[in-house]
Amino acid sequence: MLKGKPRAGVARETLPRTSAGGAPKKNAGEPLGLEAFNIALDHVLVDPPVHHHLGGAVDRDLAKSIWTWIARDIAHSEVARLVDAIDSGAEPRTAFLLMIPEFLERLRENAAHEKEDYEAERRNTLQMGGEDARMRLPYLIMAMRRHALLEQAINFGKAIGKLQDEATISAALQSISISNQLTRALWMQAMVGHMANPSRVMAAVTKLSGGNTEVHIANAGYAPLVEAILSHAQNQIGKLSAHSGMFADHDLACKSIDRFHRLMRAINYNLEIERKSLWGTVITNLTARFSERLERPMKEISLHVTQALRRPRDGADSLDPGDVLMALNSLYLLLTIRKSRDSLAVNALLDKAWNDTGQAVEVLVTRALDHYRANPTDPVARERIDAGIKMAEIRYNPEYAEVLRRARDGADRRMAQG
Repeated sequence: MLKGKPRAGVARETLPRTSAGGAPKKNAGEPLGLEAFNIALDHVLVDPPVHHHLGGAVDRDLAKSIWTWIARDIAHSEVARLVDAIDSGAEPRTAFLLMIPEFLERLRENAAHEKEDYEAERRNTLQMGGEDARMRLPYLIMAMRRHALLEQAINFGKAIGKLQDEATISAALQSISISNQLTRALWMQAMVGHMANPSRVMAAVTKLSGGNTEVHIANAGYAPLVEAILSHAQNQIGKLSAHSGMFADHDLACKSIDRFHRLMRAINYNLEIERKSLWGTVITNLTARFSERLERPMKEISLHVTQALRRPRDGADSLDPGDVLMALNSLYLLLTIRKSRDSLAVNALLDKAWNDTGQAVEVLVTRALDHYRANPTDPVARERIDAGIKMAEIRYNPEYAEVLRRARDGADRRMAQG
């Protein structure tokens, strides 16, 4: 640390200081410092939009604002050294962890100063981003203090995700002996981010709590776990970023929908939540906001299938690979939404999209097959029926697709026989 001496037996490794009178080479506000901060604390940061501040989660935008304040007003020299080290080739996360003791020392000095000067506290609150940032500052400080413990939480989440037996899961949960509520909230946030079986874990929690009501869960000390699950469900909303209606990354969108469903199902299927309670209100709001982002893409699925399989009215026949890929991705999206419908508020729109798409696939694939039978040497006709068969397999089932393949192969055999 810059002031005082390390306690006996607690010598800490740290980054080299600049020479006496020498200024750091890099500006402390450079993106390298923010990148290292984000990497080191990623397990408790959540992406915008953040409609509800839950448990140990910290809005990434608020965290950025707080870090900017730290780098500019609290630990400018220390952050500049961090940036210098990274710029010289140090691994960002490792470099940041080495500097944590010094960051914390500067923050402790600032806290002591604020206790003696209300105006300084007010000024710092404005500088770090307002009251919301002030409220989440203790979480970031604790996340830095207990970063090693939170690494254990990540490993715990991965391990408990592989357990199948409820009794073993219960025993694992009982081994979490963290009494500090702030640290416990951070632990749960880090754990849930790497937990593959939230439903089984919540089922075990209800047994340990002696009931499935909010009161039972809170009294048993597992409210931070519920809030961590809700926080990670909320974190899926920002991943559904639409581009011209349809999602820019269908694979990411499908994973986010599935993850949202698994997290919300863990709560909805295992707990008795009052609709007007805090958790009930959050669940209703998150479900509505997540479902809203699915509405426009769902309305366009049938259009994408039609555009991909329909023969052009004018000019030479052609099949656009981009249109086919968009149609296939849209059908995978539709299938994912249908499997997750119990956690969404899209029933009427889903039923319409499902029926319209089924009709479009059936009609257009039938037309494509008839055209291929009449023109078995046409390569475009072959590409179209192949694409149609794949869409039929996704929308209907492999059996229907196999019927279509046999019909296509029959046309091939007739052509070969002359």
